[in-house]
Amino acid sequence: MTLAKIRSFALLLLLGLALLMPRSAALAQKAAPTEEVAADSTTAGIQVHVHAADGTPLAGARVGVAALGLSGITDAQGLWVAQALPETSAGMLVDVAVKARGYRSWTIRGATVYGGTTLQIDAPLSLATSSRDTAPEIIDVAPPAASTPAPSRALPSADAVAASLTIPSSIRVYRVQLGRVDTVDFKFYVKHVLPSEWLPSWNTNSIRAGAVAAKTFAWYQLIVPKYPGRGYDVRDDTSDQVYNPNLSYASTDAAVDFTWNTTLTRNGAIFESQFCAGAYNASKTAGQCNELYGSNFPLGNYMSQWGSQYLAANLGYTWPQILTFYYNNVVVGNASGWPLLRQGDWNTRVTAAEYLLRHRGYTVVADGQFDAQTTTAVKAFQSANGLLADGIIGEATYLKLVATVRLNDNNTAVRAIQVLLGIQNTGLFGSTTDTVVKQFQQAQSLTADGIVGPLTWRAAFSK
Repeated sequence: MTLAKIRSFALLLLLGLALLMPRSAALAQKAAPTEEVAADSTTAGIQVHVHAADGTPLAGARVGVAALGLSGITDAQGLWVAQALPETSAGMLVDVAVKARGYRSWTIRGATVYGGTTLQIDAPLSLATSSRDTAPEIIDVAPPAASTPAPSRALPSADAVAASLTIPSSIRVYRVQLGRVDTVDFKFYVKHVLPSEWLPSWNTNSIRAGAVAAKTFAWYQLIVPKYPGRGYDVRDDTSDQVYNPNLSYASTDAAVDFTWNTTLTRNGAIFESQFCAGAYNASKTAGQCNELYGSNFPLGNYMSQWGSQYLAANLGYTWPQILTFYYNNVVVGNASGWPLLRQGDWNTRVTAAEYLLRHRGYTVVADGQFDAQTTTAVKAFQSANGLLADGIIGEATYLKLVATVRLNDNNTAVRAIQVLLGIQNTGLFGSTTDTVVKQFQQAQSLTADGIVGPLTWRAAFSK
């Protein structure tokens, strides 16, 4: 394993952090006024999204948080929200129970309420097979625990390095307790890993540094397989990074979104960005990963989680400064922004790419499955456009594949942008599509002209 999670003394910090954080956040704000810092540690919230296995929202489901004396009913969107919880809620471990008529009851146990952020619970309910099918589904949140480093592996090949700066679109996760492999959207994966590695109540700059490190670590596993031939890239436990698809936090989600197009590279390539709990100080060595785990954590190749919080909260370090403090000879840069698509992927990005292939005259079913037929079409398109015919859609292929579309256009390229932006898939670029495109462009700090060119395509594919 490469990651040492927040260690056993994490629970002690939950007692002391309430005293430390208000002063620490103020110090960080004074030292770095242009950087956002952690929210007020006295406020907290809980949001629960209840839905059927197929994603249909379940209105009228009952949600209860017994430890806080809270209960309520989900709205038409399947949401139940508790905002502005009492100050005493921060740091509490809670169980969130959900019940809905005709479905098995569902409980997530041991989730932590943190000050300054919203605990976000995703509750997928399974249909009850009979009136006697009352056994609850229980999800346990893994407690903070130490782990040991992973074995070293060979350096990536030149071909892998060349392709490494295109953000992956998905990752294959082995669900240890479930005994299955889930292919997961890469961004979703990172968002549901980070809360298990960085305290969501920590300073914003610490969490952002953690978001980059967690993403980079997982990215490396796709370039240099740790489990060759096993059909997955990472495990969902402390062998790699703890992944829980049912739990996230507003603060950690925001950190992932903010840093998503950031790359952390060494010699122009993604590297294995190790990290461990470490000590709450400003040293790269004293009490940190190299002292705890020796040569398996070479100096300059790891980050101290507690140390990152100390640097951010007490010394006002920004997240790029934290990364370059711990990792030697690295560059904090920008990714191409185009997510890598390849055989085995199955998502709306693939659907959009398939519509673009159809727009370019290639016969392919736009079903979102990057199967053998789609691979053949991609290779033919690449060959016809003087590109390496590897069947992988990266930056060079995207730039040849996308087509500029605007108001009143009616074609399958319009269907592609409609799929990406969640608009009704008609193929007609009407007033509704024009409005949504302009709103999206404005949100992405692009020229809000309603014309979908390469920059808008890139933002839509990478969102």
